[in-house]
Formats: sequence, structure tokens, C-alpha cells
Amino acid sequence: MKIALIGYGRMGKQIEAMAQEKGHLIVAKINSKSSQKIESLADCDVAIEFTQPDAAILNFTSILHQNIPLVTGTTGWYSEMNKVSQLVSNLNGKFFYASNFSPGVFITHHLTRELARVMNSFEYNGEIEEWHHTRKKDAPSGTAQTLANEVILEHQNYSGSHLKSEEAPDDSIEITSHRVGDVKGTHVVRFVSDIDSIEIKHEAFSRDGFALGALMAAEFLVNQKPGIYTMNNLIQL
Repeated sequence: MKIALIGYGRMGKQIEAMAQEKGHLIVAKINSKSSQKIESLADCDVAIEFTQPDAAILNFTSILHQNIPLVTGTTGWYSEMNKVSQLVSNLNGKFFYASNFSPGVFITHHLTRELARVMNSFEYNGEIEEWHHTRKKDAPSGTAQTLANEVILEHQNYSGSHLKSEEAPDDSIEITSHRVGDVKGTHVVRFVSDIDSIEIKHEAFSRDGFALGALMAAEFLVNQKPGIYTMNNLIQL
């Protein structure tokens, strides 16, 4: 595949290295200092975008207008999902998004849904805790929010989520966010009672899992019909 990288920070560079190992060609590397322009991505099979929430929608618009399949790992834009869905539909585009491309995190989502379902029958309080590097701007992380949504979907006591620093009703699950050093990403889903606790934990040791998942998504997307895809389409459990 011929790949355009939109965002060439640590994640972009990790994807580049892994893509080259798999025999793919990087035809564009675009960041704020690049001489290449996102508006003119010629001879490109797919774009992989890891940038910032405030740039995401404009990036999506530009790439999809060029009829290029788009994989994005940017989070913090989900409140505009309806706008993005309409854009993809209007342009007959191919769009793949995930809060986290790690196959291990996807398995964690699956296990979280099952744990939340079981815990309906017991007196435990749910909570989520996550750690990321200090450069990560959004809090909670997209992965933590997705895990909260999995609990909300399956557990009758929860209908929303909130950061620990925020006041919230009893039916909102609490998320605690930490920004420390160069942490790659750690997420814990925990159910606590007066006598014990049960938790599911995913800890990333490197960014390799994220890069591998993003490449898997790109390889998958180029062969699909127009539409919106997620990790549920890529990995079916």
C-alpha cells in the first residue's frame, strides 16, 4: 500500500517503521512543519491520521474530499460524530476510527462488557482509572471513555460518566485520569465492594500494538465498501 501519514510524531514514526517492515510505502509525512500539504495527497491508497482534536474534523474533510480511505486514531472529536457520519455518507467515503488500535485493548473492551453484565447481580461500585504521558491533551482518554461506555451499556446502575474532579449523579461512573512521564497507556476497570475488588487491567509496554492495529485497519479498509468501520469490524470476538 501507498500510505500518507497525517501527524508525524512518535505514533506516526512508529507506524512508518512497522509499515516499511511489512513492505508498504510511505508517500507522505505531514505535520505542522511539513512542506507537503494535506490538500494534495497524490498517488495514495490510504491515509492514517494521528493528530489533535482541534485539527481532526478539518483533516477528515480534506482527506475524504480527495476520495482517500481514512484511518484515524485521534480522539476528542466524538461529540461531532453526526457531522462526520454525514460527511462520509455525502462523499461516499471509507472511514475507520478507534480510540485505541491495540488488539489487546479491544479484548479488554470485550471483557469489560462481560464483567459489567455479571456485576449487575452484585453490590459493587464501578470505576475507571487511566495513565498516559504528559503530552496527551484530552482527559479522559478516548480509551477510558470507551471503557466507560461499555460499562454503561451493560450495567443497569450507570447511565453516564464523569472525571473524578467533577460533581456527578450517582448513576455516573467515575474516571480518574493521570498524566505522568512517558507512560504509553494503562487502563483499569475496577469494581469495588466493602470486602474486595475485581479489576481488568491493560498496560501497554510500547507503541507497537497501536501501530500494528492501525496498519491492520488500513489494510482492511482499502478493500471495504464505502462506510464507517471500527475495531468491531476488524476483530470479531
